[in-house]
Amino acid sequence: MAYRALYRVFRPQTFEDVVGQEHVTRTLQNALKENRFSHAYLFSGPRGTGKTSAAKILAKAVNCQNGPAKEPCNECLACTGITEGSVVDVMEIDAASNRGVEEIRDIRDKVKFAPTEVRYKVYIIDEVHMLTTEAFNALLKTLEEPPAHVLFILATTEPHRLPATIISRCQRFDFRRITAKAMVDRLRYIAQTETIQVADEALALIARVSEGGMRDALSLFDQVYSYSGEEIKIDDVVLVTGVVSQTLLAEAAQMVLNRDTSGLMELIQGVITEGKNPEQFLDDMLLYFRDLLLYKTAPHLDELQHRIVGDSEFQELAESFSKPLLYSIIEQLNRMNSDMKWSTHPKIILEMGLIRLLEVNSSLREEKEEVESSKITELLQRIQQLERRISQGVPLPTTSSTGTASASTVTSPQRVTTKNPGIPATVKISEHRIKEVAGSSVDQDLNRITQMWPDILSKVKKKRIQVHAWLLDGTPVAIGVGGLVVSFKSAIHRETTERSNHREIIEEVLFASWGSPLELLTLMENQWEGIGAEQKKTGSEHVEEKLSQSDPFLEEALKLVGESLLEIKD
Repeated sequence: MAYRALYRVFRPQTFEDVVGQEHVTRTLQNALKENRFSHAYLFSGPRGTGKTSAAKILAKAVNCQNGPAKEPCNECLACTGITEGSVVDVMEIDAASNRGVEEIRDIRDKVKFAPTEVRYKVYIIDEVHMLTTEAFNALLKTLEEPPAHVLFILATTEPHRLPATIISRCQRFDFRRITAKAMVDRLRYIAQTETIQVADEALALIARVSEGGMRDALSLFDQVYSYSGEEIKIDDVVLVTGVVSQTLLAEAAQMVLNRDTSGLMELIQGVITEGKNPEQFLDDMLLYFRDLLLYKTAPHLDELQHRIVGDSEFQELAESFSKPLLYSIIEQLNRMNSDMKWSTHPKIILEMGLIRLLEVNSSLREEKEEVESSKITELLQRIQQLERRISQGVPLPTTSSTGTASASTVTSPQRVTTKNPGIPATVKISEHRIKEVAGSSVDQDLNRITQMWPDILSKVKKKRIQVHAWLLDGTPVAIGVGGLVVSFKSAIHRETTERSNHREIIEEVLFASWGSPLELLTLMENQWEGIGAEQKKTGSEHVEEKLSQSDPFLEEALKLVGESLLEIKD
């Protein structure tokens, strides 16, 4: 016996065999069960989804000797005759080659005659959208009121090309693309039936290339089987179909992520040397990045399961890419695809477009890295501050046996949290250094820096306006021993000013304006109230002690009028 293609051998013979069209088969089964089927049906949908097969099953179901039944028995003379195509009352007409008005008039003249072999005459008109306008007009009246023994089933892949008058006379069923999971399950069943060993990755790739058409999948499976023999591997499918392997696509995506331009160019050269089409490579890349984006948005889609099975790096790559970066890549690849269709040198368009893609997306990648490293930057800034304190000879804190710093020990230069209840726990200050500057601060220097402050803000604004916006909230409160203390009302403004890149700009302006280096020290207003009051009290006690030791008359004067009204001259 002559060899028969797999798609013919495994063509559905019952409604249960039709894959992925349960919404159609269930409706038809219920109509047949209740004997309420229509005189005209319109089956529309993509190629290879079971339209013609469902039409022949319906023809068998209405003419079965045990029916009309929800499933044909496939054993009686009517069922076997329709399957073999020997029943003259069931006619399958190709409208692409019989599209004229004369052929339709011939059908119209013959429908009036009763069937000779089975219960109903069935006319299956495939690709019905190819009929001419005159042929549609000739069919209209017959399609609306056919004899009781006639059933019309129209099938098309382009229902929008049918006149509305034809569509309104039929019950319409829209066939869907078959999901990758359903297609893989069907292919696995066929492989087991034919005792063919096939890898799951190979089945997943066949399902992806078939784009939802079961007939296309079976034809491709048959072709790969002829090439590879009893065992089918994914490399066999790649060689037969000419598509780019998912491993290679994952490698290309990783190079895009790493901005490895030279590596990507070498990969493209290798792909084209192997005979791959530049357009096919670009299409595969576009679909791969589109699937990465879909996986980040809806990881449980059935459409993506073939990717997860076929590419072990897919999930890891999806986590590495940000959504804005994927948006940009997909848009640029799509533009490249459009440009390539009108170019006589598609390889050049591919290379130039990918180089531009890596350069354009570098800024997005750098922005993402800057956001992710913000915490590291803040930590490095604090380490630099600690190193500056150590270089200036400030001793590290000592800890008592109970684990707390002793009162006589100098406070650590590292940032510690103040005990003021109005300050958030995240606001930390260099308390020892601030006290050191506040203790050496004199009013003349503070007045001078206060007068210069508007000019300092203006110079900071010229360097970077964002830093100026944060520094506006600050007020100088002390200056001395190479440091300037600035108090803030807002913790956010203070923390942003403390960033190392912002601090460098401010300290550079302070050096140019003051004439000597000034270290920027920041704290909150209520923190300064506590430290400032403490320093003022300490200073007053020191002055009072010094005066009392030097002259008893001054001590008495100090008690009478106070330190603020007392002026001492040599």
